[in-house]
Amino acid sequence: MTPEHSVTLRAPRPSDIDARLALGYSAEINRMFGGSAGTHSDMTREQASAWYRKLADHPCGWIIEVDGALAGEARLDNINRQDQRARMAIGLFSDRSLGRGIGRTAVRLVLDQAFGEMRLHRVDLRVLSFNERAIRCYRACGFRHEGTERESAFVDGARHDDWIMGILRPEYEASLER
Repeated sequence: MTPEHSVTLRAPRPSDIDARLALGYSAEINRMFGGSAGTHSDMTREQASAWYRKLADHPCGWIIEVDGALAGEARLDNINRQDQRARMAIGLFSDRSLGRGIGRTAVRLVLDQAFGEMRLHRVDLRVLSFNERAIRCYRACGFRHEGTERESAFVDGARHDDWIMGILRPEYEASLER
């Protein structure tokens, strides 16, 4: 990420419907989320509106904004206050956003929320084992591969493994000291 780009997390707002509609779908990104080729069509206003409502209703859902424009979404799901844990879900919507450090910055912003204000102890995630770009990003942010759910996803006519990756508060705090 070059310094001239500003990446922030913010609450969804109604204007995000048009922004999401304009970004449409990326075949590559759809596959990395577990969708098969040809399983998506052009995004409709109804789909963009449903996406917005779901994210706006989520207690820990954010828009990833880059230089004032919508670039993706991030969420902390399955929050367990007793165990102080949550599952992170994050995604960028446009191929133009890939490879620029945006995902890495957004992951760190989510972890700042999780381990800061929310005082969680653990954040984990699931990622398809073939999603090497995402795995590199998560490792760079301190996540560790903790296990494999063998052949748990069916993508493009083939079975693929899901990796479970996690990071603990002490690991996150140590990464801040570097």
